[in-house]
Amino acid sequence: MTTAPEIRTASTADIDQVADILADAFSDDPCMNWVVPHVGLYAGFYRLLAQRLFLPSGMVFLDSEARAAAMWLPPGASMRLPMSLEQLWLVFQLVIHSGISVLPRLQQSHEVMMRRHPREPHYYLHAIGVRGDSQGRGLGSALLKHVIRQCDEESMPAYLESSSALNIPLYQRHGFEIQDEEPIGDGGPPLTFMWREPR
Repeated sequence: MTTAPEIRTASTADIDQVADILADAFSDDPCMNWVVPHVGLYAGFYRLLAQRLFLPSGMVFLDSEARAAAMWLPPGASMRLPMSLEQLWLVFQLVIHSGISVLPRLQQSHEVMMRRHPREPHYYLHAIGVRGDSQGRGLGSALLKHVIRQCDEESMPAYLESSSALNIPLYQRHGFEIQDEEPIGDGGPPLTFMWREPR
């Protein structure tokens, strides 16, 4: 019998592991590849988000063997990332590797996500990912269930943007429904907006 994955709350000491997991998981993600073409920057990008935005909210999770991770925001939490030298350095590195034309993509993707984001209180799943060599073992489902259970206990809906069509069936199995779809920017791949009512 396969043992169910053990999910725990990440701490500051786990930031590098969380960043590496998500960087690996999103290395072939259509939307991420379009917005940030240089895969080598992904770990720094997720490290910045975890440290500055998601870890302070207490909503970063990973499995006990560091194969999968997820970053959520609770109802009412701000989505605004405080400006920092690390953020400016990442953008500079992105321009060096991918050219100045990448800046409009960053802006367009941000505008799409902000415009589509629901106004009513909800739990927001920003990123969930499983290392490539650990996929298909129920880790994504375990991470989803960990917070969905809380959503149901609090009668609170949940929201996410699916950046890959391959992940949509997983989210649908856990109660998320497609609201709409829109390119992440001019000429970019589709971003699918999904909502889950509490049960």
